[in-house]
Amino acid sequence: MKKLLLACLIFSTETALAQLPTSSYAVSSACPASARNPSQLYQIAQDGSMQPIGTIQSSANGNKLIINALGYNQADQSVLYGMRVEQQSLSNFTTFVPQLYRINLSTAVADSIGPVTPPPTPPTGELTPTTGTQTAIDVRQTLNFVADSGPDGTYYTGGATFRVIFSTFFGIPIPASAQVTDVRLYVGTINLTAITAPVWLRLNTTDPATAAVVENFRSQTETYIRSNGSGPTPEGGIQDWVFDKETGNLVSYLGLTDQYLTVRNPASAPVATTTNITTPVPGTTANDKNIGSMFSDRFYNVYAVRSATGEIFRIDNQTGNYTGRSYGAALGCTRGDAVSFRDALPLPVKLVKFAASATSEGVRLNWATASEQHTAYFAIERSPNGTAWAPVQRVQAGNKPNGQQYTTLDTAPLPGTSYYRLATHDENGDVAYSSVLPVSRAGKLQLYPNPASTVVQVELPASGATTTLELRDIQGRVVRQQRLEAGSTSTELRTAGLPGGVYMLRVSQGAASSTSRLVLMAP
Repeated sequence: MKKLLLACLIFSTETALAQLPTSSYAVSSACPASARNPSQLYQIAQDGSMQPIGTIQSSANGNKLIINALGYNQADQSVLYGMRVEQQSLSNFTTFVPQLYRINLSTAVADSIGPVTPPPTPPTGELTPTTGTQTAIDVRQTLNFVADSGPDGTYYTGGATFRVIFSTFFGIPIPASAQVTDVRLYVGTINLTAITAPVWLRLNTTDPATAAVVENFRSQTETYIRSNGSGPTPEGGIQDWVFDKETGNLVSYLGLTDQYLTVRNPASAPVATTTNITTPVPGTTANDKNIGSMFSDRFYNVYAVRSATGEIFRIDNQTGNYTGRSYGAALGCTRGDAVSFRDALPLPVKLVKFAASATSEGVRLNWATASEQHTAYFAIERSPNGTAWAPVQRVQAGNKPNGQQYTTLDTAPLPGTSYYRLATHDENGDVAYSSVLPVSRAGKLQLYPNPASTVVQVELPASGATTTLELRDIQGRVVRQQRLEAGSTSTELRTAGLPGGVYMLRVSQGAASSTSRLVLMAP
């Protein structure tokens, strides 16, 4: 069964993007499933980190809950919806009906809405009959780990029905004789605006590749029942699906078989097709390949999450092919799900370097990205104090899938210490900021007017130290001298009475000194 859901994006330690909300949320319950750890509710920040909201608990009795199969209603972004998870065993295999909960995104308190009733048992005439020495159990299940929502508030979940036929011994079923037959899959829809029981539509699985997926589910279920519940629970197949906002289809990444299942017309006449993935998510073992959950963003990107580690992989929404972009796995193995409102931000530009250094020409700024998508431009922002910011350079984004290197030069830096940051502007207007870098640079000694007559304005290179000014004539004699307290940034130097000619002004500030040529006009 489904083991996991969401993890964080890990960025280089050189980068600290702002904590912008993404309209994406996750629930997670730490492994192992047998520990029955309650679900934690998180908001996913734009840097990929998890901002905890709280432990999900019932509003009725305060009991802590395990939640999966998240959905949302775009019209009310204060809540999410999800189903309560029960560990399945032979004792509840045919009886468990999950409850649907409305979860407050501020408090993690969950209100029970009611049961998500499973699909109806097919008519007897459509099922495999039993003989006189056999008995049958007709199983109806709501798949409480499979769900997502469309932007219109329709909650899509999965269901299954099948018949289990046993041989009997004096009327007692023999588990080892179990035969699982008549497996049918369903798509259930619930209107989250006016919640009622789900409307179930049988999923057309006549596509040969999809029929093989169903047969694999049937075979694993039969083996599990024959083991009397001591064998492995069914794995693979549909572990989650996501509503593709671009096509209106439901899509599911079948990691164990490197296949992509697409459900077209999910709300009216669902038909499934399954295709082989030509560029699968990397992995060789079953743990590597098992995908536990999926979610998406506003740009139709789809993300698949590895069950055992929580690593996130971006895949193509229509083919399932791995795009070459993967993200970290800080939460590791968990049980849960993630969901994104319609306006969810994508996992952002992955910034792996941002550096600023003083040069003789100004301040050189370099940065590098590992991936980019839907980025409009980068802006270099500068501040004299680290709080008041102004843009000084703008660089168009390349939007290369594998990222690129950037460089620019601030040719008119501030004197002394100033601060720089990189602002990443997305096409939708969102902005994320890098960490702040201080740069210390001596400014230029500036004199004006030059040539001068009776007075010259002196702009000092820095302001932190006591300043001494010496004006010397062409023979090297000091003809004017002035001393300024620390903190001064400019002064007036009076030159009235001096003969016209070329002079040199030397400014000393601590261990640093600057000299500039000054021309005085004849009186």
